Amino acid sequence: MILITCCKHYDKVVNFLYLENDIISKLLIEYYQEYVFNIKSEKSKIRVDKIMCIYTEKEDFYDYVQERLQEDIYDNYDKVIRKLIKIYKQFEMDKLKKVKNTRWL
Repeated sequence: MILITCCKHYDKVVNFLYLENDIISKLLIEYYQEYVFNIKSEKSKIRVDKIMCIYTEKEDFYDYVQERLQEDIYDNYDKVIRKLIKIYKQFEMDKLKKVKNTRWL
């Protein structure tokens, strides 16, 4: 029950349909399943669940991860998920840099 309350997107992530040759998505979902069960911190579970949900929903983040996780995908699941968290932080920073300044009159 704890997993369900912390990871409200678990079913959505696990049932994400990806292309047959998309090894990154396949392994990320497998690593997510392993990692989520081993995280002691509820806050960390929620963060990883959120990031994986964004990965499955947002095409721009999906592409961003696909470009940056190529060589690291075969590390152990702990390293890959930590790398995914860093990639997400960088993605958010890059997104902020692209925001155009608007003026209100």
